[in-house]
Amino acid sequence: MKNIVKFKFQDKEGFLSIVEKEGRFYTLVQKDTPKVKAIEESHQLMISTELKTPDFKMMDVIVSYDYELISWVYKRLEEEKNLYFKELNDSLCVLEFLK
Repeated sequence: MKNIVKFKFQDKEGFLSIVEKEGRFYTLVQKDTPKVKAIEESHQLMISTELKTPDFKMMDVIVSYDYELISWVYKRLEEEKNLYFKELNDSLCVLEFLK
């Protein structure tokens, strides 16, 4: 089973492919988006681990531009065949949140 969570931002819902490490979830997103800018300001995002009947909760989220972390998340998602992005480049960043 692929690891996916659902998010809600500005009344729109979407999915994030995630990997887990030491009780935290990590996902890749495009860094130049309104969602990332809002998270950088509020450090929060509405997230649900329930996909069919979402139960969104405000979660504390960290935005990271660390290339080593971005690369690690990319490779893990690729290994799990859960990768949304086609290539690893500097347009990506990582969102990190508690499990």
